[in-house]
Amino acid sequence: MFDSAMATESHETTEAIRNEYWMILHERLVAGAKQRLALEAAEARDLVYAEEAEIWRRFGYMSMLEYMQRELFYEGHTARERLRVANKLFELPALAEAFREGELSFSALKELTRIVVPETEDVWRAAATGKTAREVERMVSGLREGASPNDRPDPKLERHRISFDVDGETYALWRAKRIALDNERGQRMTDNEVVQAISRVDTTGVGSPSPTLHAVTTCRVCKQSSLVAGGIVTPLTEASRERLLCDSADAGDLESEEQTRMTYDIPAATRRKVLIRDHFACTVPGCTSARNVDLHHIQLRSRGGDHTMLNVTTVCGGHHVEAHEGLLKIRGGAPDGLVFEFRRLGEDEPHRVLTTIPQRFEMPEEEPG
Repeated sequence: MFDSAMATESHETTEAIRNEYWMILHERLVAGAKQRLALEAAEARDLVYAEEAEIWRRFGYMSMLEYMQRELFYEGHTARERLRVANKLFELPALAEAFREGELSFSALKELTRIVVPETEDVWRAAATGKTAREVERMVSGLREGASPNDRPDPKLERHRISFDVDGETYALWRAKRIALDNERGQRMTDNEVVQAISRVDTTGVGSPSPTLHAVTTCRVCKQSSLVAGGIVTPLTEASRERLLCDSADAGDLESEEQTRMTYDIPAATRRKVLIRDHFACTVPGCTSARNVDLHHIQLRSRGGDHTMLNVTTVCGGHHVEAHEGLLKIRGGAPDGLVFEFRRLGEDEPHRVLTTIPQRFEMPEEEPG
């Protein structure tokens, strides 16, 4: 019994020593983090002074960014962001104070300074304090400059950065794929268009992307539709919602226990016929895209359009976006006599009108002999 009591006391003493050590270590780390933030805040102030004094000229550099890369060891993009945030903080004293006091990290300020103005900095400081940089990034995503934390985000403004760390061979393959996509479209594709194109997977066997790679959900209360894919939920504009639902499948009510079967918007037999009829390619005259194609309702479903072959045509991803964004109006009946009217932003009258060439589906004559 005596030995057992001694062992218990020894264990408790050891545990108390460990707890004390962990607390000391934690306090040192937290204190170091606050010191680091204070140093970063002081550096931000000095960067603005140095830029105003054109300090780089006195050391033989061509710009402030080159000075920061050579003397302060910053990478190019990081140098630009540091300088941008430093200049913004001079306009936002409350956020600058939060930076000096260790309440907000540079990563959080990098996001906040994109939208915060002097009139909103106090409310944003209160809303962001205690949040991680990732949480702050989500808070400001989709908001315009001058917005408040409770404002509804604009899906068009939400941006996400994708980065890869690959070897030389993989980078060469990526470049070749990018060039091939540009050549197919006939112009340089945007980052959005490239990622959408390479993200499609052909699982139907008819050269068309599966309509179940992602999901569109709509809230019963606020009626906001969102895209659900890869563990991410992002709000959609009405135009994006309608485009994604053009060629989709219905999984049923997510709040119901009823076992519902997946029902396809466009009947499988119809979509096969349309794709074969349109030669598995975009029907917009002059477009050479034969990959990454969608089926589009000429008369939109929201305006009473049906799934008949006369009302469905094949378009590439880029022209499908333009059709739902109002930059391209398609009218007529498929496949013959379709009219494509291209519009510029903010203009009602088309600046270019194209029509399809009537197709003939006849069996070729057999060659003699």
